[in-house]
Amino acid sequence: MKHINIYKITVFSMAFGMCMLTGCGNEVKNTNINKGMELLEQMDYNGALESFEAALVYKEDEQLIYRGEGLANMGLGDYETATECFLNSISYADGNVTNLEFDTNYYLASAYYKLGKYEEAEKIYSAIIDLRGKETDAYFLRACTLLKEGYYESAVKDFEKAFSLEPNNLDLVTDAFVEMQAAGFGEEGKGYLQEFLTKKDKELKDAQKGTIYFYLEDYTNARIYLDGALNQGNPEVSLILGKTYEKLGDMNYALVVYQTYLDSNAPSAAIYNSLGVCLMNQGKYEEALEAFEAGIDLGNSSYIQNLKFNQIVAKEYLGKFSEAKNLMQEYLAVYPDDNTAKQEYEFLQTR
Repeated sequence: MKHINIYKITVFSMAFGMCMLTGCGNEVKNTNINKGMELLEQMDYNGALESFEAALVYKEDEQLIYRGEGLANMGLGDYETATECFLNSISYADGNVTNLEFDTNYYLASAYYKLGKYEEAEKIYSAIIDLRGKETDAYFLRACTLLKEGYYESAVKDFEKAFSLEPNNLDLVTDAFVEMQAAGFGEEGKGYLQEFLTKKDKELKDAQKGTIYFYLEDYTNARIYLDGALNQGNPEVSLILGKTYEKLGDMNYALVVYQTYLDSNAPSAAIYNSLGVCLMNQGKYEEALEAFEAGIDLGNSSYIQNLKFNQIVAKEYLGKFSEAKNLMQEYLAVYPDDNTAKQEYEFLQTR
């Protein structure tokens, strides 16, 4: 079963805003490109590719076309083709290094990372740093890459450089902890969290302190501080507080936290996903399915993949194997690199 993805830097985090800043403003010339970008936002990757191919026919901006095709192929899990597209996009640059070229290079590095070509990704981040010495994301992502290569000490230097560039950025520290924990250095990662807590203690809000205590696995203090910040209508606070109660073994109160947020605030895909997972853990599969489908109905979000996967799992528990199999076929068409889903599909083939 999928876990909540706490990591903040995602594949498409900058894609669409950068397009508007760097050359998509000619509505007539780049009609098909703009359509392709809209389809990317809707996660219709095949439709987006068709639009970008049409853009080539109508001789629209080739740099933007190949960049868009790279993004679509990343969405389809075809990282080899994505790298070719991004390299093509960069080849059409006019020699001036603009925000668009930096942006495309970030995605090229991400594609290399997905392919396990960590050395190539590292080189790109290093090139970005050489040109922009205060690029926090480049230091952070190079650190993640260095961890994959087994260069722990070099990774730590890059994490610490990123921290120095944005010393008040708690998300940066928690993201680094998640990466270090995944690489087997969780205790070292906790040291950065503790240091941030100690240095910033008087400046931190209750929600921030509670978040740090959650990652430090001090769930008692996490509950105390997050409870104090609960009435702010912040979905992140409700999300982490609910998880805190789950860690404390109080599933019923976790459900109350999630449901209270949904009853009093704008709907949140993240909260629906956590509510559904909590309900499934209690064997309430029908209610869990309703929660997942409510989250899916909200449309595109960073949680849509988790929601769709969990929807399939809930249907399996309910014995709706034919429906689950059909949904899994659709899921794998969009997320073909999900090995867990592939294993689930093999199981469904036997039902």
